[in-house]
Amino acid sequence: MRKYETIFILDPDLEEGAAQSTIEKIKGIITQGNGEILKTEDWGKRKLAYEVKKKSKGHYILIHFSGTPPLLSELERNYRVMDAVIKFQSVRLDEKSASTSEGGIPEDQPEEETEESV
Repeated sequence: MRKYETIFILDPDLEEGAAQSTIEKIKGIITQGNGEILKTEDWGKRKLAYEVKKKSKGHYILIHFSGTPPLLSELERNYRVMDAVIKFQSVRLDEKSASTSEGGIPEDQPEEETEESV
């Protein structure tokens, strides 16, 4: 299984219970797809770099998980249909990043990206 990192931004106007429910639903999608959640970070509400859906703030959540490419596709499909999610991005974490000091890929080169919702 590959390791991924997904960050998504929730509507800042959601009540705390609705936000937690959305986070649990996303975690459930990962575990039901035979993925394993490695780490979850709730960064709280932060100012966005630019307005998204007429919002200037968002509730940021970061999840590191391992899974398969079809699981990532299913997760991103769900992001697109959830009204609470205003933006998301997922990247595959490169297993070779530890070997960059040995002449591998330069550290300032971006990781492989998948689609991003607008």
